[in-house]
Amino acid sequence: MNVRYNRLCFVGLLVILISAACSFKATLSPAEQMATNIAMGVSVAQSKTAEAPTPRPSGTPTKTPVLATPTATSQPLQPPVVVRLTACWFGPGPTYNTESSITQGQSVELLGVGSLPGWYIIRNPYFLQPCWIQAADLSIDPRMNLSQLPVMTPYPLRTPKP
Repeated sequence: MNVRYNRLCFVGLLVILISAACSFKATLSPAEQMATNIAMGVSVAQSKTAEAPTPRPSGTPTKTPVLATPTATSQPLQPPVVVRLTACWFGPGPTYNTESSITQGQSVELLGVGSLPGWYIIRNPYFLQPCWIQAADLSIDPRMNLSQLPVMTPYPLRTPKP
């Protein structure tokens, strides 16, 4: 009986050790690491843009009285809305990794205009990271002043070394 108990304990311990040795490691692939670096770089670039000093006009400032006249027809600007299920990339287009999908009707925060025509940088509503989305996939309030947004350039894709 004692031999049988020892064998059972030995087999149980062996199964535990093998399962622990075969557990998945939490390492990122090179593509995932590059995508993470791009997202972090966009985030840093965004924060650096926000920290940039605003130029002040030289000369004597003149005070102009501002009269607040509320109008019944003025409405607040509507946030950009995703018009169809779409992907949000770490850079402009499918050559970059996809960060997530964004569902139709989701309101998003516009962070910048891409240096490539037809692309915007938004804050991903799920992961709160900057990501790139096509202009055709967004409905933007025509009264929104897009010229105030920073123009952002994507990081170039790295080619693997042979």
